[in-house]
Amino acid sequence: MRTFLDYYQRKIQPQIEEIDLFLKTEEPPYNSDIVAELLDIPYEEWEQLLREEKISFITRGIFFQLMKRGSSPLCGMFRRAVELGLPVEYTAETAAYIFGLELPAVREAARTSGRKTFTEEMLPQLFSKIFIDEIRYPL
Repeated sequence: MRTFLDYYQRKIQPQIEEIDLFLKTEEPPYNSDIVAELLDIPYEEWEQLLREEKISFITRGIFFQLMKRGSSPLCGMFRRAVELGLPVEYTAETAAYIFGLELPAVREAARTSGRKTFTEEMLPQLFSKIFIDEIRYPL
């Protein structure tokens, strides 16, 4: 059985690194197709988002605006983190909400870690104790 850490390291972390590199090396306006691919947003959804937001070119600010609206797992995590004010420390409740995890599993992982809060750097310690459904979190 896999842990959320496995999923995060194989699926989410590489996507974050790709986005970070893209934003550091590319100049706006960004290529729409590349942004949709980076955010893992299906073509039909992407086209609808652009129409609804009346977007003809993508700047850095628009990039994050679209990221908050996308349906991909990373977009959902980003949207929920922004809703909570981009926390510096995570409780079991905030980690479960942001990362879309079952609260009882996150609470148990926190309990076995002996901690009530986790910094960003400590999240792998928490994630390594959360076992996930491979159907819901495919690699």
